[in-house]
Amino acid sequence: MRVRDPLPLRERWPAFRALPALVQRRFLVMVAPWVLALVVGFPLLWIEFRVITQAPQWHARESLLEESLEIMRRTLDSLQHDISFLRDLSTQIPRMDASSDSPIARLFVSFANSTETFDTVRWIDQLGNERLRVDVKDGIQTLAAQDDLHDLRNEAYFKRGMDLPPGGILFSEIALNLGRDAVEGPVQPIMRVATPFCEGEDCEGVLVINYRASRILSRLNLLAERQGLKVYLVNAAGYWLHGPTPDQSWGWQRGAPSESSMAKTHPLLWQAMQQNEGGRHQDASGDWAYRHLKLDPTTSVDRETPTPLVSELGLTVLVQGDAGLTGQARLRWEIALIGMMILVLVVALRYASHTVSSLIDEARQSRELQSANRALSEANDNLQRVQADLARAERLSSLGLMVAGVAHELNTPLGSANLSLSTLKQSIGTLRARIQSGLKRSDLDSFIDNANTAAELTQAAVIRAAGLVQRFKQVAVDRTAMERRAFDLAEVILDADPRLRKWDEGNPIGLRLELQEGLQMVSYPGPLEQAVSNLLVNALIHAFRGRETGTITLQAKADGPKHVLVRVIDDGNGIDKDHLSRIFDPFFTTSRHEGGTGLGLHIVSQLVAEVLGGTLEAENIVTPRWGTGARFTMRLPREAPMQVVAQAED
Repeated sequence: MRVRDPLPLRERWPAFRALPALVQRRFLVMVAPWVLALVVGFPLLWIEFRVITQAPQWHARESLLEESLEIMRRTLDSLQHDISFLRDLSTQIPRMDASSDSPIARLFVSFANSTETFDTVRWIDQLGNERLRVDVKDGIQTLAAQDDLHDLRNEAYFKRGMDLPPGGILFSEIALNLGRDAVEGPVQPIMRVATPFCEGEDCEGVLVINYRASRILSRLNLLAERQGLKVYLVNAAGYWLHGPTPDQSWGWQRGAPSESSMAKTHPLLWQAMQQNEGGRHQDASGDWAYRHLKLDPTTSVDRETPTPLVSELGLTVLVQGDAGLTGQARLRWEIALIGMMILVLVVALRYASHTVSSLIDEARQSRELQSANRALSEANDNLQRVQADLARAERLSSLGLMVAGVAHELNTPLGSANLSLSTLKQSIGTLRARIQSGLKRSDLDSFIDNANTAAELTQAAVIRAAGLVQRFKQVAVDRTAMERRAFDLAEVILDADPRLRKWDEGNPIGLRLELQEGLQMVSYPGPLEQAVSNLLVNALIHAFRGRETGTITLQAKADGPKHVLVRVIDDGNGIDKDHLSRIFDPFFTTSRHEGGTGLGLHIVSQLVAEVLGGTLEAENIVTPRWGTGARFTMRLPREAPMQVVAQAED
């Protein structure tokens, strides 16, 4: 089939618009998945990829956030244990004497010496006067002289500490250490831990520990640096304790309270923190994970005694990821996804274009096929009328089961006759012209020769056609044989050919009969006899060419309760494998030069299939004597179908 060239792009849209609405709907159904993938699937995939690419970074930030909060909680728990331990020991020793050699002084010095994280350990009496203070600087613990002790009654941590119930603990906010209303240098963040110093109901003041908060900040920074992230702290007022830049850290104590607050430097992040105690935030400054530090107001030091806690820390821990690294990872995925989307779009467009072309070509082929079908239908109607005429003409003498190829077989002799008559007509025209212009003797002789040759060719063609018609009459089934009745299979087979009941013993081709007795059938004995006869004649004519002897075996036996097998077997030359699939075709013969018409086996196949309701198979076999042979097998129902006969009799 010739492949059509595709339509140019500018012609496809008008051609598509001209297609039927049903075809256009088919196209929409076919491209709908691609449209959904582009319009719905890719946006969802885009969002999902963004979530997937950011998930590891968010997991790292939140993991660091949890570790930072856990470090702070453990530090506060340790401070709670330390100050409770100091308080409990202090109540067990004499406190009237607070000189340098007193038991209480030695306890404070020993306590300050136990860790490097304390800046000051002090005891303030109920009036606000320092009774005892140990200063720690460069790892050296110094007990303050009596004249160096201060009046701290106005300090907030003293007032709040005195207001605590017995056993209560106060954590003050983290701030820079102030001295004489100015920030002491170097910068040293301090968190004060205070607890009432009571014995029974009688309180003797407050114990206060100044904790060096720089230690915990260093731990958080070191932990963040190992993971390539940054950790910051913000107090409840929104000021950076540890901010993105040194100028922003401790800004409210270093003379720039408003400019350094988070509300000014990161307003969107601050707004999100005001609305939620923890979560995620993304803006131009980066990706942030944050959470407020929460302490249980009633906790337990020894897991048995509840300890009231008052926290003024108001801390929020923030973890910031590198926006550049996150953006690079996201950009790589976005580029890959955009490339994939472009590829799918190109494929979808090519698919749509190819589909449109296919639909247009299909519609065009459909129109051509409909036109061809109309022409074929007309030709078929004409052929049916011709076949009906032939059937009516042959109804008096045969079933008309194998005349479908008559026209083809007769075409050759009739064509030859027509060509000869046409040549003769041309010769007559030439002779007439010669008579008008002056006839010569040679012209007349040439005409006579041509006319004689044409007459001979026409006569030969007519004789050939007459012979074919005579052959059709010989192989047609007699209507009187088309009676459906009960019979014995073996008897009908023996009646198929007179030679079967008494075979000529002088014939070099032997006959072997293997007929099962008592096989009753309700079928059509006439067509069955003709089928057996044609197979027998076919074996005698074709099976033993080039041989002097051979054997033909005729079998009949039951094949289950409803079928029988009738076989004609020879040990001849077999059937050429190139001819095996064509031997039942009408007019196929290997002996046309000997007068064969190729209708014998075709008639058998028609009788078996259309009248007897069975099947016919031919195959080559291996025989013991000669090694080759052929076997024709008819598998027939014991009761032939009625409807087949009805078709044959129409």
